[in-house]
Amino acid sequence: MRRGCITQSLLICSKCGGEIVVPSRYLVVDEDEKGNEVEEGGKSVIYCIDCALEKGYAHYRESKGERFLSFLPDSE
Repeated sequence: MRRGCITQSLLICSKCGGEIVVPSRYLVVDEDEKGNEVEEGGKSVIYCIDCALEKGYAHYRESKGERFLSFLPDSE
């Protein structure tokens, strides 16, 4: 399960080890031991925006002429 969040304190990205400073967006994903997203029973992993984009959990969408970041699964 994906949860898009905004930091309220300093966090560390689980993938790159980079700092996620206040106030920044980040993603929490429940993953199994192989690193695949699961709905229940997985380990919660924190991703910065760059790592979420790289892993395919985030992408940019365009709506009404504006580009925005989305953590929702792509519905193509």
